[in-house]
Amino acid sequence: MTTTIAPNECSLPEGNYRYQEPLFNNVTGAAITLISVIVHLKWSSVCIVFDNDTEHEAMLLYQGLSDVGIFADVHSLQHMTSEMIDSLMDGKSSVFDETSLNCTILCRLESCLRYLEKPFDYGRKNMVRSSLLHKSKWLLGIFHDCDLSEMETNSSSDLDNVAVIQYPTSLLNKYQQNELNLEDSVRKVFKHMSVLNNSNPETLTEAAIEGLYDMDSDDLKDCAWLPIKTLMWHKTKRGLSTIGYTQLTGRLLFSKDIFPNEHFGFNNRKFIVSLLPWKPFIVHDIKTNNYTGFSIDLLQELAHELNFTYEITSPPDGQWGTETPNGSWTGLVGQLQQRDVDIVAAPLTIQTDRERVIDFTYPYFYEPSVILMKKPDPNVTKWRTLIDPFSTTVLLCIFISLPISSLFLLFFEKYNPYYRKLEDRSKVTGLHHFSDSFWYMYGALLTQGGAHMADSSSGRTLLSFWWIFCIIMMATYSGNLIAFLTVTKEKLPFTDLSGLVAQDKYQWGIQGGAIFEQIFKTSEIPEYKKIWSGVVEYNKSDTRVLSYIGDEHIGKVLEGNYAFIVDKTFFDMTMIDNCELAMTLAEVLQLQYAMALPNNSPFTKIFTDEIISIHESGLLQIWRLRHWPKPGNCKESILKESNAITLIDVQSAFYLIGIGIFVASCSLCMEFCKHKYCKWREKIGKGKEKPQMIRHVSTTPKLDVHVSY
Repeated sequence: MTTTIAPNECSLPEGNYRYQEPLFNNVTGAAITLISVIVHLKWSSVCIVFDNDTEHEAMLLYQGLSDVGIFADVHSLQHMTSEMIDSLMDGKSSVFDETSLNCTILCRLESCLRYLEKPFDYGRKNMVRSSLLHKSKWLLGIFHDCDLSEMETNSSSDLDNVAVIQYPTSLLNKYQQNELNLEDSVRKVFKHMSVLNNSNPETLTEAAIEGLYDMDSDDLKDCAWLPIKTLMWHKTKRGLSTIGYTQLTGRLLFSKDIFPNEHFGFNNRKFIVSLLPWKPFIVHDIKTNNYTGFSIDLLQELAHELNFTYEITSPPDGQWGTETPNGSWTGLVGQLQQRDVDIVAAPLTIQTDRERVIDFTYPYFYEPSVILMKKPDPNVTKWRTLIDPFSTTVLLCIFISLPISSLFLLFFEKYNPYYRKLEDRSKVTGLHHFSDSFWYMYGALLTQGGAHMADSSSGRTLLSFWWIFCIIMMATYSGNLIAFLTVTKEKLPFTDLSGLVAQDKYQWGIQGGAIFEQIFKTSEIPEYKKIWSGVVEYNKSDTRVLSYIGDEHIGKVLEGNYAFIVDKTFFDMTMIDNCELAMTLAEVLQLQYAMALPNNSPFTKIFTDEIISIHESGLLQIWRLRHWPKPGNCKESILKESNAITLIDVQSAFYLIGIGIFVASCSLCMEFCKHKYCKWREKIGKGKEKPQMIRHVSTTPKLDVHVSY
């Protein structure tokens, strides 16, 4: 686009414009124009840069801005280096708490082109300076009589926000010829302006500005409209677009924002994004080299909303990030610390040590961590099927209740006055014998009862309540037994970290180079210290316990007697293809996933605000439903039909038959022994009675009986 100054065109430009009255009456000049624009932009501070030909105009601008309450500092083009920009930004961040730069340059076109072609370092190594490509605003007052097409191809196109006001060089010539009068006159005017600072600018009278140098109208009419142009982004290149007009008196006409590019995010800037595969957040298709997943959806949405492109890379060491003894970091965190990348889009866990060297955005995912292990072999405990429905405590209470209740029944039946009229009752079987009362109570426990029944009220009362007890126990037992036979319920060897470190059968491991290593290695919590000590010890014999590859840990878990501390989502994804795994219900750590940027990045708030907006829109939940498997299901459990009860499921019932035969055999042996003992006692008893009878006969005196006839 070509532009030529037309000094004598005073008619209003065609178009829809917002009109703004000048701040000051009867004052003209390039400085007045720039002051009006800067006030319109509501800048609180300005950096003024000038070349050798525009120093006087820069001084006028500086004085005018100071008098209207806008902080300004002045620098020559020669002294405005990268280091000077750093110094200015440090001052702004400490005084104004700002991370942007507002700069006004007054120069000839040749000087501006040379300045903007300087090798300013906007690389990612210097985050603050690099952010100025997007967050700085440059208002150029160029004194030139021809077109500004060179601006469109100049290196200034690296800057997003560049606006240009073109002035005729005749203004510079007139200022140089009237240097003393102009400067003195302006000081007089601004002195009056400072007095009337709290008044409406429209109340300034001609007396207040009397003595100000006024240009000859033959050179340039004050009513001439000078175009205000901005460098806009187009598909192939950038071009100057007119967004308004101004007069030397300070009148303004605007159809658009002076810096419209600031509303277009990063204006298609390319960022280097680092990540590591971690399902379902990052899924890498090696064949096509494409990345998908939850975090990729988030990255693509951010790229769309903030208008940037990205190039994906990964850390050479394949780690997430742990601190080394010299204070440097490995993996993704190390890349940000060294400023080799711009963004980490992988699900990086927020942690205090990491926050010292990098910045985290708003967390977009909250994740618990669990202990992953292989399911115990259910066949190992199938022999306990008949006693599993009740806990050990319940079984113990039942077994204690049975003999105690039998003793009470014996007492109620044996010593009850109700039975005193019965003779020789002890020789008759019944509940007044412990063996009969015990077997009756035992039969009632099996809902069978016995041959004898209590006749007394006390005995019947006890038996009625015992039967209620037996019905409740058997109903509960039967229901639980059916559940145990149809549903396999794993009993894990431990449920939390304390149980893990207390046993000696299972080894454990964590993902190397990840958040768990950093936490367990640096923590002072006793359990965490024991976990890390165990990892170090086990790593001496098997390096897989500290591998940064999750599949290696899964392989070791499937071998048995190994526990893997990992986030719950990893378990959910692994369960899709493997139903042999189990996890503890108790959470180990509560993790927060977020994107990360270099430390003190000016873009952290931009990304945080956009992620919050995405969260509030519900997109995160939609992406989660898209990438997460259904909870609690795996392929084997979905495809598997109901199985018939096998012998191993009811083996304990057959064990009971064997136990019963064994106990009955023992009882039979005892009965034989008792019978033999009784016969032996009987035989001994008869043997003792015979000699006594012989002695009795021999010692009896003979009686002579005389019978007389």
